[in-house]
Parts: sequence; structure tokens; C-alpha cells
Amino acid sequence: MRGGALKFRPAPADAAPVEGTEDGAVRTEVLAGLLRAERSLVSAALADGYFAPVPASTGVPPERLLTVPAERATLADVVLPADTMTLVAAWEAAKVHGLAHATVHARTDPGTALTLTIVDARAEHGVYLSSLEPLAGGGADALPATLAAVPLSRPRTGTMRKDMLAVVTDVDERTTRMLGWTAAQMVGRRSSEFVHPDDVDRAVANWMELLSTQDVQRVRLRHRRADGSWAWVELENSYLPGGGSADDPAEGVVVTQVNDISDEMAAHEAVQQRERLLRRVAESLPVGILQLAADRELVYANSRLPALLGLPALTGVAELTAAVEERDRPALEAALDAALTGDRDAELEVALREAGTGARRVCTVSLVALGDREGTPGALLSLTDVTDSARAREELTARATFDVLTGCHNRASTMAVLERAVREAATAVVFIDLDRLKPVNDTLGHDAGDELLALTARRLATVLRREDIVGRIGGDEFLVVCRGLGSPDSALAMGHRVREALTGPAVIAGQPVDVSAGIGVAWAQPGSDVAALVKRADEAMYTSKQEGRGRPVLARR
Repeated sequence: MRGGALKFRPAPADAAPVEGTEDGAVRTEVLAGLLRAERSLVSAALADGYFAPVPASTGVPPERLLTVPAERATLADVVLPADTMTLVAAWEAAKVHGLAHATVHARTDPGTALTLTIVDARAEHGVYLSSLEPLAGGGADALPATLAAVPLSRPRTGTMRKDMLAVVTDVDERTTRMLGWTAAQMVGRRSSEFVHPDDVDRAVANWMELLSTQDVQRVRLRHRRADGSWAWVELENSYLPGGGSADDPAEGVVVTQVNDISDEMAAHEAVQQRERLLRRVAESLPVGILQLAADRELVYANSRLPALLGLPALTGVAELTAAVEERDRPALEAALDAALTGDRDAELEVALREAGTGARRVCTVSLVALGDREGTPGALLSLTDVTDSARAREELTARATFDVLTGCHNRASTMAVLERAVREAATAVVFIDLDRLKPVNDTLGHDAGDELLALTARRLATVLRREDIVGRIGGDEFLVVCRGLGSPDSALAMGHRVREALTGPAVIAGQPVDVSAGIGVAWAQPGSDVAALVKRADEAMYTSKQEGRGRPVLARR
């Protein structure tokens, strides 16, 4: 509606012409009612939709006239933008049928529903007449006073003319309304005087290109308004040879179409500001961030990411995967594929080696799939260094699993391992009880006793297979768990290897000490009772002690 005549298509189905208008009787009746109605405001428009003075022939008193601005405006400047298409449909129906109704809302009072009536009164008064009145049953008895004030709108386009030296020779009324300068203030001045200093070089270069090609050139720049503010405009400079003046027809002129693009540039600047803010945020985070395109090409990496990898800069995702320890690479590759091709997010933990120093880091990797909604399909990867927390977690796990003094499994973890072993396979246990821990503690001190326990653990470790574990289950008691031993004889053979490893002299606190122990062996088939298995080994150990020779004893089944 604004900036040009109303545009029409064939009347839509929801337009509201009044039935029976073909003979003009209903139109005439509605027009008469429109002119008499006391609760309505009346306006007039020409065939192009722009407001015109309400003819005196209508007899409408001044207090019932919709106040319109001096500059060109339409009913679209009165109703809410959301009602614009409703207005267009009504205008179109009035053009076709001579009469139409619609329900609209004013910009100055959006809460009040108004009935809009448009009548083709050209035959009687030379114009289209429109009225706005409160919708029947809408709760409003009178029109709001503010409805009479049509919001003024600044034009978005204008035209000016310049000579070959870029001196303004003419401006139209829309340009003066857009920029605030009167024609007298602009004519005779070089156009560069109104251009932002930072944009002058670009404007001059564009002008010289125009003179060289004598064709159409476009340039975007900031133009000063009369109030001192700056408007982003796009200038379309068209060279016209000759016709510059009647005295010198050979002189060319330049016609400049001025288009206000301030809203577009403001939106563009807002996007750039958000991008700058997000980049600053990404650079300030203690997390490595990597954005990949769908083809795995690097889009962005913050400075923290190469620092985590020990690299001066990052050129691609291959440098990241190369830094990850080999055992963790398949999981990372699978997560990348899932994000890039399967649109699936993922989180995992990987270990990597820092380039140059070889320092080991443990990092969590978070992958977020990006699609068309984010504007660029691909993936966003964040890498967080959790080395310290991983180390603390490992220490806590170790304390919950192992005996601090000997490094053996503690009682709880030993029994847990034994439970799993017996569920899955035939298993043997070797129960060891040292003979001389108390005398060593009493004569040489508890530090010496601790040294004897640590020595015992080291000697037991020498006979273990890869699948075996040794646990300290009491003060001087140890239990060797042997998963997968196929027979009692194999279990007893393990008991003899334990005796050979343990017995023999040792130097504890500078004093020679003979190390010996009672050794009980028990074997069980898969699914046996764990507590009963350990009890049988314990009883066999006491038998070994009673015999006094330190020979391993196999418990009876």
C-alpha cells in the first residue's frame, strides 16, 4: 500500500462484497448510511488508493473526518500491519463490486475491533469513500480519539539528479522526506558532502566507474540526514547522455535512485554483533571448540583447541584425531560420522598426547550435529581437559579397589573378582597366612612388619598368570584367585608355585628373616558357592599350618 498504488488480484474468496450490488441499490443505501453514521470516521481515496480530501458534496462534518497527513498516505498507514492483506482484499472487492466490508484494528488502538466499509462513490462524489466505526457488539461505543492521527511514515525511496561533477541539481519530495533536507539545502552541493567520511572513497570510486562506463552503477553507503543521524542507502546511479539542460543538450546527467536500506543494514549489523559476541565467548571459554562442515572441512577453531593439542594452529580435524591415542580413535571416528552423517549427538572420553612434550591428557569430547536450521550442516565439537579430575577419579577407584600398603586388591574387590570368575569358569583359590608377622612386629617394629607384607605381595605377584589376581583379605592373609584352572591338580600345582615363591630368607629392617606361611588350596566348578570355596581354602590353610612344613594342602570337595 505504502509507496505506490494498491495492487490487485482477482477478488479472493474471503472478500466481503455485499450481495445484490449489481443494480446499485444496496451500494446507494450503504453510502447514505455511511454519510449519516455518527460513530464513524470518514476518509476519501482516489483510484490508486491514496488519501484525497473528502468532497464537500458528501456533507460530512469536519469532526467526523479522518485526519490524514499532508504527504501521501493510505489506509495501510492506519490499520495494523497484520490487517494489511485484509484491507487489500476489501479494497479489491470494492473495486470489483462497488462495496465491501472488513474487520480491522487501528495501530493506535489494537484492542478495538473496527468495521471498515469501502464504497465506490465516484459517480456521486468523484472518490472512493471509507468509514471506520466500532464493531457491533465489540464493547466500544465510540471511536478512540487517537484513531484520527495517521502515523507518519518516512519514504524508503527517492530520486535526485546530479551533473557530471556530482553536484546535486534536483531532488524530489520523497527524498526530502526520507533524509530531512529541503531541496534548497541540497541543490548546488556536491553529493560527497552528505556521505559518511569512511564511505567517501568508495563513493568516489563508484562515481569514476560510472563516468568511465556511462552505464548504471550501484553503491551502498551512509548518507547524512538533516538531524545529524546516518541512513544506510543504496544509490543506483544511471548515466543519461544529453538532455542535461535546454541550453546545452550535449551535457549528460546522472539520475540517482535512493533506496533506504537502514533496516536491512541494522539487521546485518545485529547479526555481525552476535557473531562477534559468540566468537569472543568461544575464545574466552576454557574449552577447545571446533566447527566442521559436512565434508569435515574446518570452519572455525578457537585458540584454546590447538593449545590443548600443543600445536601453534589447527588446520583440520586430522590433527585432532592424530593426537588421540590409538585405542580411542575408533570411538572418536564413529562419533564424528554419527554427527556428520547421522545427525546424532555424542559424548565420549579420550586420551591424547600433546605434540612436542608428549604429555598425556584426558579429555571429554562433546559432538553436536548441525543441520539446515543452524545455517550450515556439519558438527560442533568441544574438547574439555579433564586430566586432573580423571586422575582424581582413578585415585579414588584405586583406593576403593587396592590395598594401599601392598598394592594388592583389597578384600571387597578380591571377592568381587572371585564372584565373576566362579560364574564364568572353573576357579581355584590359594589362601596364604604368614607365619611370623607378629614376632617381626614385636621385635623389629611395625614398619618392619609392613615391609614383610609388601615383600610377600611382590613375591606372590611373580607367580600370577595374566588372568590371576592376588588380594590382601586380612592383616597377614592373602588370597590368590586363579580363573580357568581346569582341575584340582592344577590348583594344587599353583599352591606349590606360591610356596616356592614365598619361602626363603629375606632381610627385613637389616635383619635376616625366614618367610613361611600356611597355604590352603580349593578348587570349584563354575557356579559354585563363593563363600564355601573360600571357607574350604581357609580350612585347608589351617591344616597346612598344623602340619608345620608349609606345604600346600588341597581342600577336599
